[in-house]
Amino acid sequence: MDGRTILVVEDDALIAMELAERLVELGYVALEPAPTLDAAEALIARQRPDAALLDANLGGVSSLPLGARLAAIGVPVALCTGYDTIRNLPPELATAPILTKPISDDSLCAALRAMLP
Repeated sequence: MDGRTILVVEDDALIAMELAERLVELGYVALEPAPTLDAAEALIARQRPDAALLDANLGGVSSLPLGARLAAIGVPVALCTGYDTIRNLPPELATAPILTKPISDDSLCAALRAMLP
């Protein structure tokens, strides 16, 4: 069991729950999924995660500024998207793994290993 905490920021409740369940199955502790940036900020204020999986687009709102802030304080971030590319990636996220939805187990495991060696 790894036991490290992962923040999931995802506006689709089913995807968020499924991703959190997969993280637990892999031995991580999934924080309560955050459907909005405000909810994510509240969770981060209570507990700093060891890593974060961020949906790049939360109902039309970019999570990139949150990702950049997390990366700046040393929290590794992976971006999840249904698109082929993510535009206007801030420099703090230049090396962040980008996971294309639906996220395969192999992709998820590889990203977590890269983020939390």
